[in-house]
Amino acid sequence: MRKSTENLSKSILAVATVTAAIAWPMSVTADDYVLHSFTRQVLTDVYYSEGAAAGDLNGDGAVDVVYGPYWYEGPKFQAKHEIYPARAQPRERYADHFFAWIYDFDGDGWNDVFVAGFPGTPAYVYENPTAGKFDQPWKKHEVFDWVSNESPQFTSIVGDERPELVCTRDGYFGYATIDWNEPFKTWTFHPISEQVAPTRFGHGLGIGDVDGDGRADLLTRVGWFAQPDSPAGSQRWAFHPVEFAVPGGADMYAYDVDGDGDNDVITCLGAHDFGLAWYEQVQKGDQLVFRRHIIMNDRPGDNRYGVVFSEPHSVVLADMDGDGLKDIVTGKTFWSHHTKSPMWDAGAVVYWFRLVRTEQGVDWVPYQADGKSGIGRQVVVHDVNGDQCPDIVVGGMVGCSVLIHHREPTDKQSWLLAQPKPYVSTKKRFERGKPSPIDANTGRVKGALECEDLKVLRATAGRTSNQEMAGFTKDKWSGEKQLFWSGANPGDRLDLELPVASEGSFELSIAMTMARDYATVQLLLDDQPLGDPIDLYNYPDVITTGVLSPGVHKLTAGNHRLTLEITGANRAAMKGYRVGMDYVRLVPQ
Repeated sequence: MRKSTENLSKSILAVATVTAAIAWPMSVTADDYVLHSFTRQVLTDVYYSEGAAAGDLNGDGAVDVVYGPYWYEGPKFQAKHEIYPARAQPRERYADHFFAWIYDFDGDGWNDVFVAGFPGTPAYVYENPTAGKFDQPWKKHEVFDWVSNESPQFTSIVGDERPELVCTRDGYFGYATIDWNEPFKTWTFHPISEQVAPTRFGHGLGIGDVDGDGRADLLTRVGWFAQPDSPAGSQRWAFHPVEFAVPGGADMYAYDVDGDGDNDVITCLGAHDFGLAWYEQVQKGDQLVFRRHIIMNDRPGDNRYGVVFSEPHSVVLADMDGDGLKDIVTGKTFWSHHTKSPMWDAGAVVYWFRLVRTEQGVDWVPYQADGKSGIGRQVVVHDVNGDQCPDIVVGGMVGCSVLIHHREPTDKQSWLLAQPKPYVSTKKRFERGKPSPIDANTGRVKGALECEDLKVLRATAGRTSNQEMAGFTKDKWSGEKQLFWSGANPGDRLDLELPVASEGSFELSIAMTMARDYATVQLLLDDQPLGDPIDLYNYPDVITTGVLSPGVHKLTAGNHRLTLEITGANRAAMKGYRVGMDYVRLVPQ
């Protein structure tokens, strides 16, 4: 176990009065140039929990931090006290403690600690033992038997001044209310949906007024439930389908991003994958539609400033720079699926994205707050030292840290040098070909050699199979099948027999498959490379490459050898090194 304080570079900005585009703040006065930086204070490097919380537990007016079995006394966070018996959690699995919130449940003037564990397990309140007893075990109360969804919320949903637990239980979206006369007794769950949620896990959950009626609605990755005007717990809520985060999001928010008076939706796209987006609400007649704007995705070119990181398993909205607009705080949930997530071994970063409204539209300007602490499944923004700057509290597999926020006035030139610059790619991106000319009657490409029917001459590793592709609806495959090669690694080869009926010159047409765990492949014909290696990575959908045409080739009659060699994989890909091939077509010239 260790404690340390590390100063990070002053790379983050905030200017409260900027109204022009971020790279040209011509209307800003000298007094408005402020650099924002963060200092990391490591409370522990032991894995105890997937989240942390901040609040005053000992009544001294200072903000303390809860991480797993311990609470750390603020503002120095040197002294720690045990809430329940401490046991380090196995990083090769997951903690039994995921989320924590600090709240005075029994109204005795002392804040208690509410804990939700691994999805599908009970939730507990640890009752504050009060002054002079902090080294005693806290009394544990089971208040709810089953908390599911990996982004539960503890907030007010029914419109009163006290919070409820918003989660799923037994496949139902809903919330649990507390009898405030007996707050440590079992809480009551109110389902608002039919049994449509994942039974135990599930991603994407949030609370906010989507339709502007003054009532909090419930957001999910595939739509939102409108709270009725009758008592909230008396009926099912109307569901409005929207594909917000089909791969599986995290915390979701309804917030007026563009300042037009209605609430938009902010969400990550894949908690264990990639993506951050906001959905602009547009009124079309009586319908609310949502137009997606990507903030960040799986490639540098998807973000205006080239930022990309995976596993944004928690998202917080907070005004980080004091300009009155809420910014996004998130980061990489290091090892959220261990080595199964894309870019699992990349830096454990924490970022905040500053919301800027200009005449040209909305911009989210990214600033790295930290490069080592990462996040868990819960990020907290809280002023922990009373300096009026919001700090960031994170807990996860790399332990628990407090990122102390600093503001430093500076001159215009220094401020400009610290700003992120627009990204300019120097790497040519793979371009898909035209859609395959699949005959509507036969379901096949006329004259094509279906790769699943080709003879396999040799595979240096792995196995081949015929894979049905009809279930992948984002594209079409000839014959609705493909040759699927799995279990191989970089350097491995697959040789296929390519029959040629008669001698001649032929234009070669090939269609392959692209997916999140597919490889980069070099094609060879009779050991001669067919162009450059093909990057078969795509996220999130499974699609084809379209028709690829690696030139005209003079071939003799007889059998030739078509080789697929795995050369690696896209940095963003899950390293499955899989390959799928639809068909080969030889067009006489």
